[in-house]
Amino acid sequence: MNPKAFAMPFALLLCSAAHAADNYPSRPVTLVVAYAAGGMTDILTRRVAADLQAATGQPFVVDNKPGATGQIATEYVARRPADGYTILVGATSHVINPALKKSLPYDARKAFDPVALLAISPNFLLVNAGLPVKTFADLKAYAKTHQSIPFGTAGIGGAPHIIGELLREQSGLQLVHVAYKGAGPAMGDLVSGQVPFGVAESVTANAYLKSGKIVPLTIASAQRSKQYPSVPTLNELGYKGFDLTTWVGAYAPAGTPPQVLEVLNKGIRKAIAKKDTADYIRSTGSEPGDMDLKTYRAFVSAEMDKWKGVVQQAGVKDE
Repeated sequence: MNPKAFAMPFALLLCSAAHAADNYPSRPVTLVVAYAAGGMTDILTRRVAADLQAATGQPFVVDNKPGATGQIATEYVARRPADGYTILVGATSHVINPALKKSLPYDARKAFDPVALLAISPNFLLVNAGLPVKTFADLKAYAKTHQSIPFGTAGIGGAPHIIGELLREQSGLQLVHVAYKGAGPAMGDLVSGQVPFGVAESVTANAYLKSGKIVPLTIASAQRSKQYPSVPTLNELGYKGFDLTTWVGAYAPAGTPPQVLEVLNKGIRKAIAKKDTADYIRSTGSEPGDMDLKTYRAFVSAEMDKWKGVVQQAGVKDE
């Protein structure tokens, strides 16, 4: 084959791809949410979708694909074309799953281009308000007269589960995990007293905290919560390595054109910064995300490294 005959169509193909990226989006974009409708990831994604649609004139459609701590949606997006028209929105399980699961049908580091951080939420150790436990010191006293301390979470392998296991490892408290099929059932049983303790991020716990139905004993973040400044961090209490938040982020299939990633990153950050959306995020006890592409890439990579160490230290195994 004549090399020039091959070079010309290839050059045209590159030119066409660049033109398509420059005109992005020129058709509907699907935002695949890794969780069921109604949770923070879903609600926040829908707010962002509405803003992106208004800004671009193209539909941004939310498609919920829950299951397997985000793995179903993640695998689906990993197999989609890298053109910016299918975007994954997930939580911290995206960086936990590679450390926790024995095998995944995708490489979380290589299969995705990080796009934008939407929000960061602190995780709390919580107690039913009816128990005579109001501080972490009370919990330690309670443990002396109880052979086991059940704690509920939204399920196996999420940040709250691993935080509880790491605390058990470091504190010697006889914490026993009770896995629920979602945050709603876990919080319902905590409020009713069916399970005495729980670990949950602020979005799930916030309404119950404000009503006084549950009490926060400590927080697993490096810093105290702005909304609950009287709650001490686990680091303050002498337990190290607890800079463990739950966060929501967006990802594109690897190889997505840089121009498209920039459009999405800037569009999402602008949507998150809008007063009504930022106020909503803060009302849940969370903080809006605001990272450019380079910063967010580094953040995701560092979180993968960190959670790998935490999973190993906590002794959590794939179940």
